[in-house]
Amino acid sequence: MQESKNEHTRDSVKKKVRNMQEKDQATLEWLNSQKKGTKWTYKAFWEKFLEFTGLTGEAILADRKQDKEYTWEKKVLTFKDWLIREKGYADYTATAATMAVRGFFAYHRVTLQFRRKEGARLGERVRKSEDYRFIREDLQKMCAMANLKEQYVITAGKSFGLRAGDFVKLTRGDLEPYLNREPPISIGEFSTEKESVKAYPFIDTDALPVIRLMIEQMTREGKTKPTDRMLNYRYGRELTRVLKRLAKKAGINTGNKQVRFHCLRKFLIDRLASVMSESKWKMIVGKVIPEQAYVSPDDLRDDYKRAMRETCFVKAETENVELLAKSQALKMIAKMQGITEEQMRDIFKMRKAGTVEAEVEALENELTKKKEKEKDCPDCEFKEISEQELLSYLQENWQIEYKLSNGHVIVKR
Repeated sequence: MQESKNEHTRDSVKKKVRNMQEKDQATLEWLNSQKKGTKWTYKAFWEKFLEFTGLTGEAILADRKQDKEYTWEKKVLTFKDWLIREKGYADYTATAATMAVRGFFAYHRVTLQFRRKEGARLGERVRKSEDYRFIREDLQKMCAMANLKEQYVITAGKSFGLRAGDFVKLTRGDLEPYLNREPPISIGEFSTEKESVKAYPFIDTDALPVIRLMIEQMTREGKTKPTDRMLNYRYGRELTRVLKRLAKKAGINTGNKQVRFHCLRKFLIDRLASVMSESKWKMIVGKVIPEQAYVSPDDLRDDYKRAMRETCFVKAETENVELLAKSQALKMIAKMQGITEEQMRDIFKMRKAGTVEAEVEALENELTKKKEKEKDCPDCEFKEISEQELLSYLQENWQIEYKLSNGHVIVKR
């Protein structure tokens, strides 16, 4: 009974606060000045502040303008303690909430003034969780368990080192013009959201074949505009869900460490930092640097190429890049046709395929053999056909999946 009464009280408070916000011009003007992702975060934090004070944004603003005793500085400090004690917020989240509140006062040009000790207390952020540190072998195992879209999240995520919010904004037009170049491939200047600075990402050897297949799949789905997004995710947290699911599927023991998309950014930064200066790696992933530290994006490529020895599953410096891309694509086609990683290893071992070129040949032979066994199967999902047969299959709504070096084409129903 008491629990039901408390729940009703909480709902009433929430409703009252929302009504306060909807009619509050000072609040609306401030929130509408924020970027989309920031706006909804700040709105949630600001609701708590209005609940804490029992006032509207306009009333808070009017009182602040008359305040000569630094009352609102004290209230913001108390607000942080209230969030932790009464609302069960983590210290890190409570600090973020107070930063949002300070943003309201700063926007309306009545900035709060804290003493040094007060500012230090307000800015304390102690994360209760620690990020899991991926190694290359972890990501390789996860890729082996992933479908095409999930492979894109892993390979492009570690290749670009962008924040989740920026990564989901990548479009076909951002990547497609550069796919015939040799990795590492610069995709030029990319505007990031959080710090409003430019990033200069690269496509590495692992990401190239996956991006190519993603583009081909988008074409088959009718997503041919340069503005079409590579992923249909709306929020960065969906990327984190992909990584958590794949880490579990791959049997990676993360202990009490946290897996999130930001771990891929850290993975790349750690490796870049070992081969180049701080200002260079910050340029690549999109972090603020002093103006005098800026270098031409063309000067970043050689340094990034050295880092690829530690970030990529295959060694780009020892093999033909086109062959590597072809090998990766064939492995994905083979998996779609039901050939497992273990079966592929057995095929390579049996055929003594010690080089990428030999792997490509072994996979093409295996796919051809599979086609011979299944050519009389009317319900097969994939078929290998000659170019002469292609038109009739396309007329029956089959789709091109991959072109083999022998001139044949793999089509999918």
